Amino acid sequence: MFSLKRKGDYRLQLTRTLKKPGRYSVELYLFTPHENDLSSWTMDERQFFIACLSHRFGLLGLPDEDRVSKSDSSFALLSPHYEIMFGSWLFQYRASMDRLRQQIQSAGLTEEPLKRALRLSQNFAQRLRRSIPEQRNQRRYFRQLDIYFSWHAEQFLLECMTLEGYADLEPELTAAIQEFLQQEYRHRREREYLSDFHGSPTRVWNRMSLYHRLLEYPVLLRSRVTELGEGTRKLVKAASTMLIMTLFTYFLFNAREGNQHLSLALLLGIASVYAIRDLLRDDMITLITRWLRKGKPRWKIRLLMPYTKKLMAQQRVWLDYRKLPKLPQEVLAHSGKWATNEERQIICYRSVLTLEKGALERDKIQERLSLDCERLCEMIQATRNRLFSNADEDAPFASIEAHPIEKQHDYNLLLVYTEPGQNHSTAQRWRLRLGVNGIVQCESKKTHWPSPEEQQRRPGLQRLRNHLRRR
Repeated sequence: MFSLKRKGDYRLQLTRTLKKPGRYSVELYLFTPHENDLSSWTMDERQFFIACLSHRFGLLGLPDEDRVSKSDSSFALLSPHYEIMFGSWLFQYRASMDRLRQQIQSAGLTEEPLKRALRLSQNFAQRLRRSIPEQRNQRRYFRQLDIYFSWHAEQFLLECMTLEGYADLEPELTAAIQEFLQQEYRHRREREYLSDFHGSPTRVWNRMSLYHRLLEYPVLLRSRVTELGEGTRKLVKAASTMLIMTLFTYFLFNAREGNQHLSLALLLGIASVYAIRDLLRDDMITLITRWLRKGKPRWKIRLLMPYTKKLMAQQRVWLDYRKLPKLPQEVLAHSGKWATNEERQIICYRSVLTLEKGALERDKIQERLSLDCERLCEMIQATRNRLFSNADEDAPFASIEAHPIEKQHDYNLLLVYTEPGQNHSTAQRWRLRLGVNGIVQCESKKTHWPSPEEQQRRPGLQRLRNHLRRR
């Protein structure tokens, strides 16, 4: 199951943990609103893939032999093994804290998730600060990790303190949180970390974001993206050139046989053929290439292990714009009233990830699918409309208030995914409300997706059709 988290004003992040090798499939459908004018003219599929989507994978967890070897004194000399192990610790800690934040946001603030968050933070601090490395580059990595962890844990607890119901918690729990925060402050002062926490809130936030990018670099799988279809396009281009030039040469020889002299009409005919060729050639090549590659992946991605460059997984990616009747039958049959307009564009993203058998022998992998809505928010036209109302209901028309109106667009995000060994798919849906300044609201909705038992009872021909479509 994917968990959703907002990252700033414009970004959404969907995460899940991959625990076993095999074939993972993710299908994302973004239903645009009636007012939106998204099309291949305003932003084509390639631009949307580069600017608005980010599909990344990172190592999550600690290898078994690392748990044994960390007591060895020679372990501190193993770099970048040191950075990979400690980075995976942070990756796992953040994933656990994100799940607890999601639980608190959905069910409200209770004692159990807050106790678990405090216990995770205390255990991570004890394990991280058990020993300080000696190498210079490892000390620099340790310092950034220690600062970022202290800040991240503090931010989580301070956020919980602002939520409704915190004052009703057990006094022992709130006292333990206060003691942990004071202990973190004393640790920063002893280690001379306080300068990293000074400055404006924006500066501190940007500094910690930079530390996070540096810390996760050793545990992020390296992506080597190959855009598919270039060979097909070159063949179509060569074939179209050969066809046009053959027809042109045939026409020229027939014209010379009828008239031995070059005439003005013949020259105008030759110029017209060249003009028509230049006018139609690019569109014709693009049209034929898309027709030949219909249903085939647009990108192939090889995911490599950090530093060692060992192949961990291969990914195939599809992305296109479709109208409602062109959606898969399963999605079309179980979409509700939020998918009724047959004219608007629907962004369809599909990824098939194949993990190697040895990829998860020692580590789990966290999958992160990020959606940047900034380009979509830019398409919302600002309005100066105002709504007028009475300021005082007891004295109508005594005073009038003018309320500015912000134009907003509602999107529906449908996520369909499968895991290895499953013959059924699972779906999740969210409604996104976008404004000019970013995401206004993100709300989880029911999908009315068929259960695994219902999917197993589908006719065999339909199951075969869906299986072939996903390949």
